[in-house]
Amino acid sequence: MPRYFIDFEDGGTRLNDDDGQDFADLQAARDAAIGALPDVGREVPPGDGRRLFMAHVRGEDGQTLCTIRLELDARCRPDPAAALPEKRER
Repeated sequence: MPRYFIDFEDGGTRLNDDDGQDFADLQAARDAAIGALPDVGREVPPGDGRRLFMAHVRGEDGQTLCTIRLELDARCRPDPAAALPEKRER
């Protein structure tokens, strides 16, 4: 069975897979990478609410064979309740 390496990228941080895993084919390695991305994306995004996660599947020769992107966009409009004057307690 061929060995594939799945590297993950979160913004500017990249985690390289140095060990790899045996998969039946590239499709199976790609499916494993796709399955892992939602777990990585469960963290609340910082600041502006946007975050980009990527998985790169490499072959045994180190060449990137496919890249999977998952973009999280959780931006909100300004909260209208924050603009209301505070109620004073009597």
